[in-house]
Amino acid sequence: MVAWRARIGLIKPTHRGKSFAYWYKHPPEGVEIVPTFIGFRSEKRESFLEGFKKAEALAVQLKEVGCDIVSVSGTPPFLLKGLDYERQWAADLSAKIGLPVVTPMEPHTIALQTLGARKVAVATYYGNELNQTIVNYFSRFGLQSELMPGLSMTGESSGLYTTSLLALDEVSHMDVYRHCKRALASRRAVHQRRWLGRGTGDRLP
Repeated sequence: MVAWRARIGLIKPTHRGKSFAYWYKHPPEGVEIVPTFIGFRSEKRESFLEGFKKAEALAVQLKEVGCDIVSVSGTPPFLLKGLDYERQWAADLSAKIGLPVVTPMEPHTIALQTLGARKVAVATYYGNELNQTIVNYFSRFGLQSELMPGLSMTGESSGLYTTSLLALDEVSHMDVYRHCKRALASRRAVHQRRWLGRGTGDRLP
């Protein structure tokens, strides 16, 4: 029996294969992954908000094929609706299908708190609106945020993103590394300019 320990139902936001790779490579023996996807093709607000109904229908299907738990990925819909909505939506869906439901945002903040994090560097391919909702979200848990500009591969934004969903297919881990490195270097330069502009009496010990 393949899933003698558990069968995890995944609800992924897009068809992008890279997002499934981690789940297939790292489950322990006896754990089966059952993937599904909402299929977002637009970076617009309306598209993300419509995703909740699709996710609910997929969760019912995952229950029907014998999954023991449902994990929902894709932060934009939950960022747009907020923490209280995320909690209530998960509770309602869990009651409907009789399975635990894991959502994408709150578990991250719980993990960060468990690790003892106090300040988080926020590096995304989101525009200002979604990035600010992340800052507001973390603040509900007492976490500070260091916000970086959204990753832009083409120099043009699309909807709520700074890189379109289609262009994200071409983004590599090295692109993300270079973006974060540039953003951190820029921040250091800003802090240095502020420091140099201070009077001698303002120096730290």
